[in-house]
Amino acid sequence: MKKIAIILFCAMLLLTAFVSYGDLMSGIRGTISPADGAIKIWAINGKDSASIAAPSGIFSLDLKPGNWKLFIQAAKPYKDVMVPSIYVDADRYYDVGEIKLVKE
Repeated sequence: MKKIAIILFCAMLLLTAFVSYGDLMSGIRGTISPADGAIKIWAINGKDSASIAAPSGIFSLDLKPGNWKLFIQAAKPYKDVMVPSIYVDADRYYDVGEIKLVKE
């Protein structure tokens, strides 16, 4: 009886891991120019948010489907950038292409 309970518990953990991972097979990706111009990149959807540092200028954020705002926190002397509305479909990545930062 204990073996069956342990097997069921392990099966539930594996199933939960696959379902959770499957929910995050979508997101936003792109590049920042100049490559060293961004400090951090944020995606915001209501109370949900995700962020990543992009030292090489290339970024990819795994996100749930929905309407997201993209905020690039720029290093001096560049201006921050806000992309107000990006719709992320399930099982797809939205490529914003190259975001060019401008100097203040």
